[in-house]
Amino acid sequence: MINEDDLKREYLRKWDDKYFTTFKFLNLLEKVFYGSNAAREALVELCGDEYVQRMTFDSYFYKKLASGNRWEDAKIAINTISSLVRNEYPA
Repeated sequence: MINEDDLKREYLRKWDDKYFTTFKFLNLLEKVFYGSNAAREALVELCGDEYVQRMTFDSYFYKKLASGNRWEDAKIAINTISSLVRNEYPA
């Protein structure tokens, strides 16, 4: 008879292996952007970017992290850091 341990070991492992990077990335986003109001404001700015919206849609649609343009990824990282700093330490 199948019990909960069997489900965790066999069934869930398949999904955990398949979506491990997605869950890790979402966990990272949660830790970075849900720690303070300033970080949440930075997330709002980040989500306004067309490139971020496209990557989000592609990731959702294809059920895996979308591979993006490294230059655009670097620009988003710089913009995100500057937004975090700007919202944390307003002038």
